[in-house]
Amino acid sequence: MTAEAPEVQTQSRSWYAYWLPRLIVVILVGLAVFWGASWIFVSTTDFIITLILAFFVAFAMLPAVDYLSNKRGWRRGLATGLTMLIGTLMALLCAVAIAQVVIDQIVQIVDRAPEYADQVIVWVNETFGTDYSVDELVEELGGYDSIVRAGAQTALSGVLGFTSSIVGLVFRALTIGLFVFYILADLPKLRTALLKNIPPIQQHYVDTFLTVTIQKVGGYVYSRFVLAAFSAVFHFAVFTILDLPYALAMALWVGLVSQFVPSVGTYLAGVVPFLIALLEDPVDAIWVLIAVTIYQQIENYAISPKVTANTMDLHPAVAFGSAIVGGSLLGAAGALLALPVAATITALVQTFATDYAVIDSDTIESQEAYEARMAAKKDAKKERRAERRHRSDE
Repeated sequence: MTAEAPEVQTQSRSWYAYWLPRLIVVILVGLAVFWGASWIFVSTTDFIITLILAFFVAFAMLPAVDYLSNKRGWRRGLATGLTMLIGTLMALLCAVAIAQVVIDQIVQIVDRAPEYADQVIVWVNETFGTDYSVDELVEELGGYDSIVRAGAQTALSGVLGFTSSIVGLVFRALTIGLFVFYILADLPKLRTALLKNIPPIQQHYVDTFLTVTIQKVGGYVYSRFVLAAFSAVFHFAVFTILDLPYALAMALWVGLVSQFVPSVGTYLAGVVPFLIALLEDPVDAIWVLIAVTIYQQIENYAISPKVTANTMDLHPAVAFGSAIVGGSLLGAAGALLALPVAATITALVQTFATDYAVIDSDTIESQEAYEARMAAKKDAKKERRAERRHRSDE
């Protein structure tokens, strides 16, 4: 035994000497790859978002382009250009209408700023028993000249920042538009070029993946626009009855934001008309709040299930979780794109997965048992209604 011990120790040391350096190299290489991938992802996040948005918009416009190209015989480039032109004009009209509301409200707030200041001073004096005046507060802040200079500097920096944001937004819109045009105009060629590099046995799965993705993204945008149209018409009628200013612009705002901003879109959309109504008449603001709440319930239970039945077959919890994950990864764009991505993944799973019969047990209810229970429940309701009618007739 004493003679074999040195040999065992030698083998153990040789094992450590062989594997430990390789393990260290593997760990270092893995960390380097992870760091490099993280750096590339962070550095190209804007480009990735731009490309994803381009595919999102392209798939949304694809049905119209295919209709003009395949059904009407138009050249694909011409069909793409006309579709993009109509989409751009619609987006500009909505943007101008909403911008008019924002600018007019800012001007109104600036014009009524002295009145608001007097109301605040009166409230402070009545609440805390003080005797302040606007002139005294202005003197304590350095006089009117100092306030004007500070306001001018703030306004100048705000204008410069706003101009920079507009220039960046226009550049991104042009970039997205260029990608959208090439995707739509050359989609058949892109599809063929992608499939010819894949073995024939796998082409069916890749083609199915592309088809399902295009259908779900296009269906998502279609269903959102339909729901936005219903919402805009309803709220336009309500705002017109209440005689609120900018009824059309506010209705468009509520319709678009409530449908295309996940989870909190409805509440965010209702803030603007609520505040504008509050400036006109607090009673109107209450009616706006009631109308937004009622319509949301009508949409959830009557309109949305029928519109999205074939386009967005998603459980509400899955949709909510997808929006949170998408927002965490890519911000607002990720939250917007999360729902069609989740719907696409769900559709792909349903397409390629195999369905099995659910076993019967004390804790699991099969589909057949569930349907039988629901049918029995409906029959029981019918019997109770018949009994009530029979008693009332007697």
